[in-house]
Amino acid sequence: MKLSANLGFLWSELSLPQAIHAAKTAGFDAVECHWPYDTPAETVAQALADTGLKMLGLNTRRGDVAAGENGLSALPGRSADARAAVDEALTYGVAIGARALHVMAGRASGSAAEEAYIDTLRYAAEQAAGLGMVILIEPLNRHDAPGYFLRTTDQAVAIMDAVGSPALRLMFDC
Repeated sequence: MKLSANLGFLWSELSLPQAIHAAKTAGFDAVECHWPYDTPAETVAQALADTGLKMLGLNTRRGDVAAGENGLSALPGRSADARAAVDEALTYGVAIGARALHVMAGRASGSAAEEAYIDTLRYAAEQAAGLGMVILIEPLNRHDAPGYFLRTTDQAVAIMDAVGSPALRLMFDC
């Protein structure tokens, strides 16, 4: 069995490079993180090279966290912001050798949100396919992420079918 350390939860008191080293010391085989963008990609890439660990994945930015945003991709009228977040994350991911990008949906509901999300995911999958990365979506439970657009596995499967890309996959943390 191989285990990945989610550095969004483990060693969160350390800088990202220090957390990567801590994961190596603890015996993990790989790492993943939430939002690494405050740390230069070159610094993260160096820590990964020093430890021999792989970065499995990262998330797109959440948007304006102070305003309650938790992703942009399903927010009607925010397509430009959602695509910019995808572009930023893919560029960062390539620079650190990440394998996957979780595209955060955000707090939204209704058919306009679904259309916005599918459109952003099609864009993300198209961009990622040429970079050797995959796009992930993850249903978040209503207790930890109230109002989050993507809530169930059935909903995720329907969205994946609508997008129709082999670069789009379901992430299920346990």
